[in-house]
Amino acid sequence: MAIATKKKKTMNVDELRAYRVAYGGKLGVKDFRKYVGLPAGLLGAFSFLLLYNGWVSAVCAIIGAIYGTLVLLPKSVKKQYEFNGFNQRNKFINNITQVLTDDNQTVLMAIRKVSSRADGEFKEDLKRFYAMLSGADNERIRESVISLSDKYDDDVIFVQFLEQLETAMIEGKNNIDTLKDIKTYHNDIRKKQEAYEKEKNNHLRDMRQMIIIIAVLIIAVSVSFGFQTYLDAFARHPVGYISSGLYLLMLSLFFKQFVGYLFDDSVLEIRKK
Repeated sequence: MAIATKKKKTMNVDELRAYRVAYGGKLGVKDFRKYVGLPAGLLGAFSFLLLYNGWVSAVCAIIGAIYGTLVLLPKSVKKQYEFNGFNQRNKFINNITQVLTDDNQTVLMAIRKVSSRADGEFKEDLKRFYAMLSGADNERIRESVISLSDKYDDDVIFVQFLEQLETAMIEGKNNIDTLKDIKTYHNDIRKKQEAYEKEKNNHLRDMRQMIIIIAVLIIAVSVSFGFQTYLDAFARHPVGYISSGLYLLMLSLFFKQFVGYLFDDSVLEIRKK
């Protein structure tokens, strides 16, 4: 199933499932529990620790669930889809460069060989690409390359690689040195992505620790003054509602900013000018 890669603000369940299935995944209960249930539970729990009001906590939990459904889950599914797609393109570049080091191999022969090693949606793209190239004249070759390039135009290194394959097919000779240079560049981008993801995972771990510390501090404050005193002087008092509302708002804004950082890979994108 071909998936349009243009960005949308929201995606329905069928679209999310299509992204997951594209590379053999599955949209299941685990995803909803992690990206919908977790924000609902956290926001509901924090509001309850502050105000000990079931209705307020229920409303906050619903808000958290809506945010998870509309923001976190789509971002997670799209990120995994793009990660899998990039890895498949990287594998393709490495494999086809290796095959073309043999002067007896043509680009078309190499594409046929490496197509069988690909997975998921990208494998289907390569099959269509090979079918379009078989017996094609120069104009048809250009159209085929443009068609595949347009789908992955956010990966400019991959597009450059396709352009080199196009040149090789039209001119009848392989510029293996240029292909190797592009392969090295694409591998470097992948290494940078892995390092960036590791850095973000470290920040995610710090975020989890911070959430635990905040929860412990809230409990400590309520216990230190005495539970009934805390209820009367803060949780059941207008000052408590205002203060808690502002605190939850600031916490939500901070969390939103962190989510933006967690799912933002634009720092690694290289686009055509």
